[in-house]
Amino acid sequence: MSNKLKGAQKPEEVKADRRVVLIKPNEYVFCQKNIYQITQVIDFDNVIGVDVKTNKAKILPISSLKAVSPKTVISNDYVHRDLSEIPKEKWEEMEYRLNSIKPLLDGRTRKEVVAHSKNIGVHYTTLYRWLKKYQTTGTITGILSNQRGSRKGAIRISQKQELVIQEIIDNNYLTKQKISPKKVIELIKIENKKRGIPQVGDTTVRNRIQKISAYNKIAKRESISEAQNKLGAAAGTFPNADFPLAVVQIDHTPVDVMIVDDVTRQSIGRPWLTLAIDIHTRMVVGYYLSLDAPSTTSVAMCIANSILPKDKLLLMNNIDAEWPVWGVMHTIHVDNGADFRATTLTQSCLNYDINIEFRPVGKSHFGGHIERLLGTFSRKIHALEGATFSDIKSRGTYDSEKNASMTFSGFERWFATLLVKVYHKSKHSVLDMIPGQKWREGIFGDGKNIGIGCQAKLSDPETVLIDFLPISKRTVQRNGININNLHYYDNVLRSWINAIDETTQKKRKFTVRQDPRDISYLWFYDPFLQMYYKIPLANQAIQSMNLWEYKKVKEYIKQRGLEDFNEDNLIDALDELNQMAEDAVKTTKKVRRQQQAKKNNVISQKLHQTSKVETPPESNNDDLWSEDINPFDIEGES
Repeated sequence: MSNKLKGAQKPEEVKADRRVVLIKPNEYVFCQKNIYQITQVIDFDNVIGVDVKTNKAKILPISSLKAVSPKTVISNDYVHRDLSEIPKEKWEEMEYRLNSIKPLLDGRTRKEVVAHSKNIGVHYTTLYRWLKKYQTTGTITGILSNQRGSRKGAIRISQKQELVIQEIIDNNYLTKQKISPKKVIELIKIENKKRGIPQVGDTTVRNRIQKISAYNKIAKRESISEAQNKLGAAAGTFPNADFPLAVVQIDHTPVDVMIVDDVTRQSIGRPWLTLAIDIHTRMVVGYYLSLDAPSTTSVAMCIANSILPKDKLLLMNNIDAEWPVWGVMHTIHVDNGADFRATTLTQSCLNYDINIEFRPVGKSHFGGHIERLLGTFSRKIHALEGATFSDIKSRGTYDSEKNASMTFSGFERWFATLLVKVYHKSKHSVLDMIPGQKWREGIFGDGKNIGIGCQAKLSDPETVLIDFLPISKRTVQRNGININNLHYYDNVLRSWINAIDETTQKKRKFTVRQDPRDISYLWFYDPFLQMYYKIPLANQAIQSMNLWEYKKVKEYIKQRGLEDFNEDNLIDALDELNQMAEDAVKTTKKVRRQQQAKKNNVISQKLHQTSKVETPPESNNDDLWSEDINPFDIEGES
């Protein structure tokens, strides 16, 4: 390609690091190229640590703390993999092993471990081995056995044989037809014969069937609701929310305000808000704003935002306030929407040991906490210019589009400020205290009750975000990777151009992940190096934009009659739209000057007509954002 530069710099790379940093006394952390032992947690921002080499104490910012690599790390070829590249049966195995060692994570005597091993039917030495793998790698994927080599006497089957087994199980066994394992074995033998593949033993097939989780088996062979009734939480109960991040509720809502384009100031519709709230403290732990309707992406991005520290978010929105919320929640409580049930989302949550609980069908009160909060925010949004209100009757003759004045970025800043400066600091009627105070007491205690301590912090924020980004599978062509008719290229892709999959003998598809907020790049996962590479758009003339903006430009091109979409058309359309935007701004300014001149003339006439000096009306303020939002109070939940 013409814009490929020889000797170009190597793209940004990320080696998946899913370890956690324990922020409590006696734990070791890495900070500013040195290892420290924490002696005291001061607050949400700082700890005191002692340098292990110099024995000198120092105040360390929590935001800079990283995990310390153990001297011996058990590598099993899964620790740094992209989560989507781990086979389904391995996820079931990881879940089983994690549940087996969970009672041992806080420490147990040998006698207790032996007793636990007998209860679950796993030898205690095996439990110790799983526990060591989990602790040294710091991630659930570390629990898996090493795939390089196999147990002595073990019979390995080929990828082709494995593919047939999984196809028959998925397409025939996990269906409403409910065929028997014996029938599955028969169908597999027939299919292997057709494809000329060596047969596998009956025991191998039965083992694969036994590894299917009970929930998945009931959900596929009967129904999801039946699986919930048999294995979900009992109706009429609510998961325990006795401490911060024990239970977090997530839900979506359209925002009742029309927003405008940053440049043209024309109305572009209502944004959607995905919100996460901690039930114990009523603190908002994360959110995601988008111009696209709710989807699995919305949920995933909200979860990632909830887990990560908020320093960067506050800085980007120029908000001088604290939002000391981070860490992995124990349970996410959601409704039964399909956007919460996607396999990629459930796998990402399992990897971080997040349990997803679905609202029982017909039990709308289970989502009451977050729905009341969304209603509270809606009432405050209705005071904004361009508000659509909750219904036609409430809106009356108010023209929402005509009065719209807030941009997407402006609304996000307004909303984030509302959260951290007003809602988190306003008394909550149910708690009888402000959410911020309840959160602090839950973490550090209140003199009567002991807090749970600072939540563990993920060592690498970039890995967390990548793990929750939308996934695509793409081949690597001579011109790079194509997604949505856009080409991405870097020299690191060269070794994978036209690569062949050994199993299917077709072009190999690779895992790529992309942030919908910025499609100027994507993350390419190199399966050999187990590394993510940030691959930019091949055509650097294409300006940075989010996915929603890109879709709108494509619609504009189609409206012009250019059915054959290509990057040249895209650049021309962007240039045309930019010029239209500049013209609109000039016109708008001219009209505003004319309007202001008329107002000034009216004011001047009034001043000459009366001896009483009247206060002139305020002029239109193009910048609707003042230094801060009005200090109004938030109503508490009833």
